[in-house]
Amino acid sequence: MNCLHKITIPCVLALCLILAGCSGGPKQAAADSAEEATVNFLTNLQNGEFDQARTYLDKENPLLTVFPVAEGEDAPELDSVYQQFREKLSGLTFRVADEGAVGNSMVYIAATQYDFRSAINEAMLAAMETQCREGGNAFADYAGWMSQGIASAETGEEETVRAMATQKSGGYLIEHQGYTDHDFMNLFTGGFYDYADFQMAVCTSAMDGVEHTYYFAALGDQVIACVQELSEANDGGELDDGTIAGLNEFYAQTAQEVPGFYMGVTRDGDRVVTHIGIDFQTADQNALVNSGLVSGDYRGNMADGRLSLSATVSGFEKEGMTSTITPVYKEAE
Repeated sequence: MNCLHKITIPCVLALCLILAGCSGGPKQAAADSAEEATVNFLTNLQNGEFDQARTYLDKENPLLTVFPVAEGEDAPELDSVYQQFREKLSGLTFRVADEGAVGNSMVYIAATQYDFRSAINEAMLAAMETQCREGGNAFADYAGWMSQGIASAETGEEETVRAMATQKSGGYLIEHQGYTDHDFMNLFTGGFYDYADFQMAVCTSAMDGVEHTYYFAALGDQVIACVQELSEANDGGELDDGTIAGLNEFYAQTAQEVPGFYMGVTRDGDRVVTHIGIDFQTADQNALVNSGLVSGDYRGNMADGRLSLSATVSGFEKEGMTSTITPVYKEAE
């Protein structure tokens, strides 16, 4: 399992929001065909009528994990984010065609939705850059940049999926065909499905006056970005404003030449903080391994060599670091 190594950086350098049960709730609207039932289901989603929409899905369908739940049930830290997401789900537009195949239950769904996935990722990277260059907690405030991403999301491209709307006792059951769960769920949620199990881990340690802080953004167990901060006493005021400005200019030029990296130095009272941010989705994996930042067989794209949050946190805790992970999700019953 790949993990991040704790190293000293010189100056030059987790929503599994599970619904609490699927029984009960309103019944499906009457439908005379698979096409009509599918239109009813998508209209429920579009109107935020999630109890009705749930009646069209098997209890094991992964789409259930991203329907918004009542505030405070699973992840209070993200209540406002899910409320905002719920309101913008009305951006869904769709077309349904009944192909008349497989007992008249085959339907094709062409849909567009706000591209929440890209917008949230862009907001995260902007927050990372701000924290690295200006200090503060822009990246650590994950609810803040997730909310900003949702607010700025623009409509994505239309995609088409094939589904089966099969008549069952009491209504229709809609199941996808020929699409992975991941892609099918992201079609209707605009990629927000990717963030259903988002986690932020913060690992800290202090020794001999030097403070280390790591912020990890992860989707499930896959780390997608981190910010490392090294805080040291500015003994004798050796790093004055002019020196810090010069270092930041150098770092800005360096970061432009190294995709996926953000660097900066800030002053916090009588201490100087060096910030290193890494976007693991674009940073060169070979450079990460060669620098000693990452261990393990970490090559190719993120799907082939992902960075493990659990392995990284476990390794840091063995080195004496203290870790916290938020949001704290309610355990599924």
